[in-house]
Amino acid sequence: MKKTMYQGKYIKITEEEIHGHTYERTSLLPNVHVLPIRDNKILLMNEYRTHEKSSRWKLISGWCDKENKKPLDHAQEELAEEVGMQAEYWEEFFDGSSENATVNYNTHYFVCKNISELPEKIESPDSGEVLDYDWFRLDQIFDMINQGKIWPGASTMVAVWYLYNAQR
Repeated sequence: MKKTMYQGKYIKITEEEIHGHTYERTSLLPNVHVLPIRDNKILLMNEYRTHEKSSRWKLISGWCDKENKKPLDHAQEELAEEVGMQAEYWEEFFDGSSENATVNYNTHYFVCKNISELPEKIESPDSGEVLDYDWFRLDQIFDMINQGKIWPGASTMVAVWYLYNAQR
């Protein structure tokens, strides 16, 4: 039986007794990562992360924290709020969800194409501030990883994987 030890807005921590051992699990609120694609390049943003006290290049992303909205709705909203863009074509190409791991992610990755600027800027409710955004090729992303400008975490690796396969 799982016992909730902590329940926050984005993170839940449980403990579970299995065969005399206590296992801890962390589950994250569902979230979305958006990969806007144009001419074999991906749009990344440089965002000041208030809670990290620094900025970093990253995928457009956000939590699925609004009730009665699907992950696609959240993805479209994040693209609009964070970089003031919209897209005609959307596809969820990878669901990075896990249920029984030590750290349980629930990440929906969306590719979008036929991207255009919104007619009017939308105010973002996030505490982070987008400092810049730009389109990057696969080799440029590897350079950014080597220079420490982007984390080589799961989301970056999904973007690399997508761009690599798109070029084949």
